[in-house]
Amino acid sequence: MAKKSAASKAKAAQAATPSTLPDAPSPAPSTSALVESSEEATPPPPVVLPPKEKVPKINTSSLAELKNTCDDVVKEFFARPSAFNRSHVHEDVRLALGWLSVAIALGTAYYGYVVPFEESKTWVTIGVGLYALLNSILTLYSTYYEKQIIFEGKRRTFASRISTERLTISSLASSSPNTTSLTPAFPLSLISRGPALPSPPPAGTSYPAYTLTLDYSHSSNNGKSIIHQALVTKTRCFGEFFDVEGKLAKSKLEAELQKLLAEVVGQ
Repeated sequence: MAKKSAASKAKAAQAATPSTLPDAPSPAPSTSALVESSEEATPPPPVVLPPKEKVPKINTSSLAELKNTCDDVVKEFFARPSAFNRSHVHEDVRLALGWLSVAIALGTAYYGYVVPFEESKTWVTIGVGLYALLNSILTLYSTYYEKQIIFEGKRRTFASRISTERLTISSLASSSPNTTSLTPAFPLSLISRGPALPSPPPAGTSYPAYTLTLDYSHSSNNGKSIIHQALVTKTRCFGEFFDVEGKLAKSKLEAELQKLLAEVVGQ
């Protein structure tokens, strides 16, 4: 009896003890499940669109604003690294005359302020005269020498020989056949109507009109041998490049400039 009771106790203890056998291996996750879990863990970055270029609006009833806006595009287009090296001679002359006249005006005003009138009137008169003279020179230079030139540039090419290409661009804005941007500013307009028109606008031109004149020369041997020379003038209505809101279609204007360049170069 004692042996039977001991055996029964051993069986009960063995049944109460948990099994130490290893569990059956769980099935490995599929490749698609791993891909889905990785995608959930690291979501793709959001798509960032490039900011749209802000197109400035101008007053389409202002002939000066229309011309200046187109002039800026022309200068930017032809001054590209692959195009021409721009010359800043006219800008430098205008800046020198302008700053010199401003310096004389400030010096004259300060001298007249700190020195009594009877002692300073001679030098103040000279200062005022110099200021007026410099401004007159600046007006005459801009009207009759620089005229409507907005770009001057050159580039050198190395083929069978070294040659130089020079390009001068003039622009003209016209609100009617008799009113153009060549009209000099006051008070010079009282005594002169300004330089003559480079060429009359073609018949049937719509106004306000924008005229570009490209003067091109290709030479070698320091300008002694002319390889190619051309003068091209084109007139377009401002309405072809501006919408009703005053926004400029820059790509359309640049396409016209590319055609002009190819025509004047002779390609």
